[in-house]
Amino acid sequence: MSNQEPRDLVSNLAETLGAEREELNQAKTAEVVAHLERVIANVPPATEFTNTRKYVVLGPLLSIVPFIMTGMWFSQGKPGVGVVGLLLGLFGLFLGYQHRNSGKTPFMRLTRTQLWADSLSAPVELADVIDFSVKADMLQTTQTLHLRPETPLPTHRAVRQVFASQAMAFKGKDPRITIMSAGLQSDGKKLDCDDMAAILDAYIQAAHAQRYLQQLRSQG
Repeated sequence: MSNQEPRDLVSNLAETLGAEREELNQAKTAEVVAHLERVIANVPPATEFTNTRKYVVLGPLLSIVPFIMTGMWFSQGKPGVGVVGLLLGLFGLFLGYQHRNSGKTPFMRLTRTQLWADSLSAPVELADVIDFSVKADMLQTTQTLHLRPETPLPTHRAVRQVFASQAMAFKGKDPRITIMSAGLQSDGKKLDCDDMAAILDAYIQAAHAQRYLQQLRSQG
């Protein structure tokens, strides 16, 4: 799911404050401040996310058929093919073992101003996000946050795990943060792409509102 809709209401209010600041009376300013505060209060101070336990179940299940076929191939005098089946079965068990702690420890956290991820060296300012998408396939869920061209990016470290939950930073003309995970859940509730997109959008709105509110108060 891609969300390229501009943060119209908050942005327009901010532009109005910048261009017509002298024409705003006290009542109008108070109305704008109240709206910005409502946008900020619309999200919890922080929300944490874990991956799901899909591979804890899927890994061992994927090993059943290869192990059965391995026995058949060896009994039929086909050891070469049997070894391949054995390796596939062991991979399924290894995958399940690697993900044995999935769903227990948060790897990502959103606040009203920032995104934190375990594999990033520093948080990402959500007010610098200009576009984002949330997509999922059979293997992983991928979130991509596109940032303003001048935005400084954190570094990232590789996570040594098959289908690991990790965030990566990409520099260039289109600076972006890509976050991959084996599904997503928060407070034990599994999230689909639409759920996560709605949460991201609300937090990005809050971050923009927070920045505009700070600018307004500094001018006052």
